Amino acid sequence: MSDPENSTTIMTTPFEAIKQQRVMWGCALLVGFILIYYGGAPIIPVIAGCVLVPAITALRSWFRSRNSSRSRT
Repeated sequence: MSDPENSTTIMTTPFEAIKQQRVMWGCALLVGFILIYYGGAPIIPVIAGCVLVPAITALRSWFRSRNSSRSRT
């Protein structure tokens, strides 16, 4: 009997991995607005940082889920 709630071998898509990081995307957006509006930071580097950091984290999560499911089968 396998419990779907406790299953760690479910492979996710990159889109699902990004959806699981919703709070991080919201925080990155909020920090980006604060840096641009109040801090006077340059727009392009702030946008690049606010997109790259959550994207890299989501992709790392996706790669880990792929590797863990392969090693357990």
